[in-house]
Parts: sequence; C-alpha cells; structure tokens
Amino acid sequence: MFTAADLLDEGEIGRGAFGFVNRMVHTPTGVVMAVKRIRSTLNESEQTQTLKDLDVVVNSANCAHIVRFYGALFQEGDCWICMEMMATSLDKFYKFVYRNIRSRIPEAVLGKIATAVISALDYLKTELQVIHRDVKPSNILIDREGRVKLCDFGISGQLVDSIAKSCEAGCKPYMAVSYLVDISD
Repeated sequence: MFTAADLLDEGEIGRGAFGFVNRMVHTPTGVVMAVKRIRSTLNESEQTQTLKDLDVVVNSANCAHIVRFYGALFQEGDCWICMEMMATSLDKFYKFVYRNIRSRIPEAVLGKIATAVISALDYLKTELQVIHRDVKPSNILIDREGRVKLCDFGISGQLVDSIAKSCEAGCKPYMAVSYLVDISD
C-alpha cells in the first residue's frame, strides 16, 4: 500500500476525457508508473466508466498483454489509478517510424502487435466476459523491450451470451461500419 506522498510527479504525459495521465516515480522503490488522475467532478456515467476501467485492470493481472495495475488512491477527491509505464502508443510509434525512418512498420512487427492485441481481447472475453469496444492505436501501448499491451477499458461492456449488454460505444474512426450506417436493405 502506498500514498500520494510516495509518488514523485515527473509531469503530464497525456490527457483523456476524464483527466490527465502523469509519469510518476514511487520513491521508496524507484518504480516508474503511469498515473491516471481522474477528476472528482465526474458525473455518474463517467464514474461508472472509471470503475469499469479499474475493475478490468485489477482483474487482468494474469494477462501479459494488458497493462499492469499497481494500485489506486484518492488525492484531494480525485481518483489516481497507478499502472505500468509504457514507452509509447502505437499511433505515436507509427508517426515516429514514418517521419524519421521514412518507412512503414514492418509486417513482422505488425504481426506481433496484432497477436498481442488479439491475445488481450481473447483474455478479456474468455476470462472476464468483457469486450473492449475502444481498440485504437492510442490504446495499444509498447514498452522499450517491444512488449505490446492494451489499455483504457472505460467503455468496455459486459458480455451475455456473446452480446454486449451495454449500448454502442467507441471512437467513430475505429467503429465497425455497421454501427455507422444502416445496412438493413
């Protein structure tokens, strides 16, 4: 167990709909973490999404392709979710490769990324009966050793007989066409 006083804030590394993500160091151990700082002003729906994210991460300790959870705490009313620090996201990695190497990500690397993502999605479905529903490059993380992990489960849905119980969700550019257009004719 640790407190906010044990964490040294090294600055913001990202932001999302519900708050900020900061790079922090657990000073007693030197462990570097990504700390998702979720605003205390969330409405009930946003709180539910936050709890879903926390629940999935906590219950995914046995999956090598889902970010590790270190703990959660409340600081000044905000919820801090402490997770494994990864080096980059797939969208940033792609931009780096394209801009600096003037190339595309090699097919063998894409295969490794796809395998890791599919493994994480399979774990979520078979072990937790959850579907992610927001798989996109910014939610696929890569560490310095090339390990690939999935994150951000806030809009995940519970499965009942392989059908999501909750309504449609996700980021429009990555949604299935069937969610975006009526293809009944």
